[in-house]
Amino acid sequence: MSSWNAVVTGGAKGIGFAISEDLVSRGFNVVITGRDSAALDAAVQRLKESNPKVSVTGKVMDVRDLDSITTTFAEIGEQFESLSALVNCAGIVIREDMETVSDDTWLTVINTNLTGAFRCSKAALPLLKSAPAGASIVNISSIAGTLGIAGRTSYTASKAGLEGLTRTMALELAEFGIRVNGVAPGWTRTEMVDRGINEGKIDHDHVSSRIALKRFAEPMEIATVVNFLNSDEASYITGQTIVVDGGITINGNT
Repeated sequence: MSSWNAVVTGGAKGIGFAISEDLVSRGFNVVITGRDSAALDAAVQRLKESNPKVSVTGKVMDVRDLDSITTTFAEIGEQFESLSALVNCAGIVIREDMETVSDDTWLTVINTNLTGAFRCSKAALPLLKSAPAGASIVNISSIAGTLGIAGRTSYTASKAGLEGLTRTMALELAEFGIRVNGVAPGWTRTEMVDRGINEGKIDHDHVSSRIALKRFAEPMEIATVVNFLNSDEASYITGQTIVVDGGITINGNT
């Protein structure tokens, strides 16, 4: 079995699944986590079929729940002696503005997108420290982390916080040979985005017109950047958030 082991939170769907699929193609053993056991089972089956030579496991975990995180990473520690990569991809977006967002909604988004990434990184730290050739953490941010996007108060705050956390973790973990970076995707054709388009909540043509490359990203275009950061080719990169947005942030606000 490969000695390269990775965990991808939110790895059953969308960008998380693409990241997992790319890791498997690179020969990593992968653990994917999520709250939907049926989606996890389906994703694990697809990943196993794509590379039968590696280990693929799905674990039900809620990144908002510290006990769930602690239990899951204890189980991962029984499975692997070390982790080479942790990708904090689990996240949600709830479209409410500052005036209408409730405290419960605010906390749900912050606890998922920001606190969840912190807690998972902390829980994974003993395994990451044990990686023989150094390890990598990649936090999945968003262009919302640097742009103000009206109607997404909690989401933009969580992603801005995640980018600050990425920089500080990079400083604190460098002595252990652990690099910490972020990737900030722009508009990407995931199931969630497609649902927003179909429901009329996202104006595909308007958004595309704002993107320099005039199209949405495919999930694998995000995944390959994430796993570049997880690779030895990025051995001198830490504390950075790489924007992968087709040029929308150089073309004004979304």
